[in-house]
Amino acid sequence: MEEIHQEELEEEEDQREMLLLPAVVTDEEKGELFRELTTILSRKWIKDKTTVFGSSEMDLLLATKFDISTLRSALEEYKRFVEIIGLELIEYNFENDTWYCLKTNYYAPSELEKNDLIILGTIISLIEANTGPVLTEKIREKLVLTGRIKEYILEGSLRNLVKYGYLNRKQSEWTYNYRTLIEFGEEERKTISEEFRKI
Repeated sequence: MEEIHQEELEEEEDQREMLLLPAVVTDEEKGELFRELTTILSRKWIKDKTTVFGSSEMDLLLATKFDISTLRSALEEYKRFVEIIGLELIEYNFENDTWYCLKTNYYAPSELEKNDLIILGTIISLIEANTGPVLTEKIREKLVLTGRIKEYILEGSLRNLVKYGYLNRKQSEWTYNYRTLIEFGEEERKTISEEFRKI
C-alpha cells in the first residue's frame, strides 16, 4: 500500500514538472535550461551514416520533460535570447522528424572541398531549373561528359554530400536534404542556379 502511494506521489511530481511553463520557471532554472539547450543544439553527430546537427524534437521532449506546447514556447524564448549573441535557432526536417540546431549568423565552416561545392552548385542549378527529376545520368552529362570533373571525383563528392546531409538519393534521383535548405536560402539557391547555368 505504501509502495503504491509512493508511486502516485512520484507520478504527480512528474506531471507537475511537465506542466511547468517557461513563464513560471525561475531565472536560474531558465539560465540552466538555456545553457543545456546551447550544448545540445550545437552538437554535430552521425545518425544512420548521415551527419546531423542539434537534436530532434522528441529527444528535447524527453530531456526537458516538457509537453509539446511548453517546449515550443521555451524554444521561442530561447530563439530570441540567442539572436542577441549572433546565433539563429533553425528548425528542419530529417527523416520525417522535426529537428532544431544552432547556426551562427556570421560564419559556418564547411567540410566541403572545392569539388564538392562545384557538384552541389550544379545539382542546385538542376533542381532549381525544375525541369523534372535530377538523375545521376543528368549530373554525369553536365560534369563528366563535358570534361569538367572526373568520374571518380563525382562519385566521391556525391557520397560526401549525402554523408554531410546536403543531398538525398533515392535510387538514381537526387533531392535536397535538410542541410542545403538550412545553409542556402531560397534567394541564395536561385543565385547559385543562375550562376551555374552560365557555365
